[in-house]
Amino acid sequence: MPLSLRQLRYFEHIARTGVIGHAAQDLGVAQSALSHHMAELEAQLGVRLFNRRPRGVALTPAGERLHEHAQVILAALERAEADVRDFTEQAVGPFVLGLCHTATEVAALTIMQKAAERLPGIHLTIVESVSGNLLAMMLRGEVDLAVAYQPPEDSRFNALPILNEHLYLVGLPQMIGSQDAPISFDDLPQGKVLALNLVRSSRSIVHSQFLRRQITPHPQLEIESLSALIQAMRAGLGCSILARATVAEDLAKGSLHARRIKDPELTRTLYLVVPANRPRRRVDDEMRKLISTTLVDAVAAGRWPGERLMSSA
Repeated sequence: MPLSLRQLRYFEHIARTGVIGHAAQDLGVAQSALSHHMAELEAQLGVRLFNRRPRGVALTPAGERLHEHAQVILAALERAEADVRDFTEQAVGPFVLGLCHTATEVAALTIMQKAAERLPGIHLTIVESVSGNLLAMMLRGEVDLAVAYQPPEDSRFNALPILNEHLYLVGLPQMIGSQDAPISFDDLPQGKVLALNLVRSSRSIVHSQFLRRQITPHPQLEIESLSALIQAMRAGLGCSILARATVAEDLAKGSLHARRIKDPELTRTLYLVVPANRPRRRVDDEMRKLISTTLVDAVAAGRWPGERLMSSA
């Protein structure tokens, strides 16, 4: 017997709240009935989905797997309902855009302005995070399009390359050297490099773990926030490996300095990523055109330094 949407809704709500009583109250279902539904679901699947605890329930590994599927299915159903209910020849409805940190710095304002002007019927939500998080959100049905670095080869994604960009050592001149000449990878300051996790998350810092292991990170600081990282670099607490576009304003003001890394050169590729197997709405097509045009224009105008890989939207 196939799973029903009601079973998935009940299960997902319990998984999210962690307490059957709270879920029953939210759903307007008797707690005993909800417990019975979950017992039937476990019997139907032949696996335990929850571990019962004195103050609630916790998902088993099988329950976590089902929860991932339930989130995707219910999100797709919600999208389908909204798409059909709001169907017109115009682009309307909600759209969630995921932006990596550099894309937020360079393109977020322009995207918001263009969307408000050209697509007044949409409700745009912008989420900023590292690339890996954005792609995980897409798989859960929480993001419609992501601007992210080097997504994995995965049949669940359609990825369009936008640009290649070089990475630089960024920091105060007195820490990284005031000259403009490139700096060799072997000469990177050991024990001063901050936010390697941010760089790793974009899968950008080179092609091998061997090179990553040659960089000695700062022994006292690990930063997961781009804003905090820039503040730390301005204060002389360390340096980092970033693209010029990420810190363009500070470089223009002279508050930070950047030196291109060589031997080997470090590069990363920016992609526009959409789900491969999700039905496309009019709003998806129009926002994809708007975003890709905005990114290509930013590269062509020099606001995002790099080698443009896409000639037109």
